[in-house]
This record gives sequence, C-alpha cells and structure tokens, in this order.
Amino acid sequence: MNVILNSFKKTALIAVGMISFVIGIAGLVLPLLPGTPFLILSSICFRLAN
Repeated sequence: MNVILNSFKKTALIAVGMISFVIGIAGLVLPLLPGTPFLILSSICFRLAN
C-alpha cells in the first residue's frame, strides 16, 4: 500500500511540475501571465519528486 501511495505522490508531483512549467514558459511570453511563480513551483515539485 505504501509503495502505491509513493508512486502516486511521485506521479502527481511530476504532473503538477510539468503543468506549472508549461504555464511558466507561457508566462514568459504572454504579458499578463506571471511566469516566475510557476517556474518556482515546478522546480519545487520536481525536487520533491526525486
């Protein structure tokens, strides 16, 4: 059971990291969308996933 939860947690963190990374990259191009907070969030998610 613990292995399943750890696998789900890692998958969820990677998914949130990828989504926030894409939004962060879009925020660097689009003027009204902040990019930096999303890039910071994605780096935290990727760090916690490892």
